[in-house]
Amino acid sequence: MEKTWIRFLLPDDEYKRRTMLVYFAEAAVLQLIAVLALLVILRFDFVPPLDSATVLVGLMIGTMAYIWIRYILSGMEFAEIMTEKAYRRERKVIAIKSTSFLVIICMSISLLYIFGDPSVSLIEGLIFSFIAALLLFFTNYVSLRKSYRKNRELID
Repeated sequence: MEKTWIRFLLPDDEYKRRTMLVYFAEAAVLQLIAVLALLVILRFDFVPPLDSATVLVGLMIGTMAYIWIRYILSGMEFAEIMTEKAYRRERKVIAIKSTSFLVIICMSISLLYIFGDPSVSLIEGLIFSFIAALLLFFTNYVSLRKSYRKNRELID
């Protein structure tokens, strides 16, 4: 593995590691472009003054979202899925993991609501957990489909 301080964020597989480095580099360039555009916008007063914390959080979330979406759509997450049987089995595993996540988060939110001092309503917490579980399922499912199609193309 390359001697870099970022190695803890990178996978052990060489192909995945190199591809992730490309995604990190692309995200850094896009972030630089966004910062330069923001400087121009703020310099010429095209928009009202923006809160700096909001801008920084937006840039951070945008950068992470870019890397995450590129990784999901790359089709390299499930490299071992090459047959229809393996695809169906992994699809079931994804559904079970997402459902387990939903149950654990709902139970945690319910326990916090019962025993703690809730800062949000129970319904809001449950809706948030349901949305998070759906997001987890759909991102894993899209990644699985892309991986399966890519692996089938490599075989054919």
